[in-house]
Amino acid sequence: MSDNLNRTLILLEHLSAAKAEGVTVAQLVERTNLASSTVYRLVQELEALGYLRKADDRRLFPKFLFEQGKNIGGIDIGRLTEACQSVSSRLIVASEFIALRRENLFWHIAEEHPQQSIRLRAGVGFVRGAYELDCITRMALAHVPLKTIEAKWDVAAFFDVGVSGGKVHWEEARDRVAAVDTNDMQHDLMGNAKGVRRFCVAIHGANGEFVGLLTAAEAATPLRDVEGHVAQVRAVLLETKGAVESGAGMTRSALTHNG
Repeated sequence: MSDNLNRTLILLEHLSAAKAEGVTVAQLVERTNLASSTVYRLVQELEALGYLRKADDRRLFPKFLFEQGKNIGGIDIGRLTEACQSVSSRLIVASEFIALRRENLFWHIAEEHPQQSIRLRAGVGFVRGAYELDCITRMALAHVPLKTIEAKWDVAAFFDVGVSGGKVHWEEARDRVAAVDTNDMQHDLMGNAKGVRRFCVAIHGANGEFVGLLTAAEAATPLRDVEGHVAQVRAVLLETKGAVESGAGMTRSALTHNG
């Protein structure tokens, strides 16, 4: 897929998702992580073609519907949504389903719990580069051949998780990615620069292909029992992963909060 087409698809998805409430250009820039010049150009072209209506307060309202198919990697989107709802309910956290699109991570689902202690900036349609070496990047890249990364990615662009966000040389980044067990859980206890701590597992299709990431996201606050908390999240994520991949019905415990 060309970069121009990828940018256009990302923008169309965000515009379509804002059909009811509208969206400003500034919000589109923030949510898509696209360059402001790219967003302004595409918006102007869509408006000139009659696909957008601009309100008096400068909010944009799409005059079209645009959505991806009903499944991702052969897995029904409803089943993935149910999985995120289950994780969110059981752990009182946000839960996301994130796919890898070339060098970007794309949020397909973002389920938030009303009692969770943090609100996420990343919602449905959010796009982020996959160069920050947090758990979701590490897990996603563990499914990409290292030779492909070295040939097509900017291997000098990787950086660390957290407020400092220091540069990570490719040799170290490669070792971190290679150490990932794609059948287990990855997590970052310290959280990222936004104060969000994520845990993730990979979802695989019927033939073992990588489909995307199922997460639990919470505030990176101090934990009284680190080992116990990590074990609880791992058990929930792995159980839900197994249910999604097997196509089996969710167990009762996977549909209600176990607190």
